[in-house]
Amino acid sequence: MKMFFQWPQATAFGERVERLGLHGLHFQHVGLCERRAWMYLHSVNFAHWNERVQIGTARHSTSHLRDHSVAGLFGLAPDRIDWVAKIVYESKGTAGAVDAVSDQTAFYAVMLSIASGETWRAVTTILSNRRQREVPLTPERLERLWQASERLEALAAQSKVPKAKRIALCESCSLASFCGYG
Repeated sequence: MKMFFQWPQATAFGERVERLGLHGLHFQHVGLCERRAWMYLHSVNFAHWNERVQIGTARHSTSHLRDHSVAGLFGLAPDRIDWVAKIVYESKGTAGAVDAVSDQTAFYAVMLSIASGETWRAVTTILSNRRQREVPLTPERLERLWQASERLEALAAQSKVPKAKRIALCESCSLASFCGYG
C-alpha cells in the first residue's frame, strides 16, 4: 500500500536544501557541534588526515558492499537503498550520537519522500553490533530537520567561525586541532 508523503514544509525544505547545497552530513554535523557544521559548510575539512576517520572509512568500506544504485543522487549518499520497499540505510561504526546520526539518516528518507511523493523509511545500521535502528519520520523528527536546516542557513551566512564549548566529542573530532580543543 502506498503511503503518500505529506509535510507542509516539504517544498520549502527541499528548496533550502538545494539552494544551500546541503547533504546528509550537514544535518549530522549541526546536531553535534555548530562549529563543526560551520566548518563543513565552508569546506574546512580535515577528516581525510584523521587516523580515526581513516580506520572508520576502511571498516566501513570492507564491512559491506556499496550500493551502486545510490550513485548520481544529488546530495544523497546513503549506504544502501531498497528501492522496492522504499527504505534508505545509513551505516555507522558505533551506536553513538543517536540524534545526530538519526537526523542524517532521516534526511535521506525525507529527500527521497519529497522527490517521489511517497513516504520512505530510514534505518541506521550499526556495524559494531550488527543491529539496525529504525528512524521514524515523526512530526518531531521533521521539526528537528526543519530547525536544523534553518540553523544551517544561518551558519552558511556567517563569515566568522561560531564560538563553541568543549564537549565530549571534541577528543575524537577530526577538526579538534584546528578548532582549538585538540
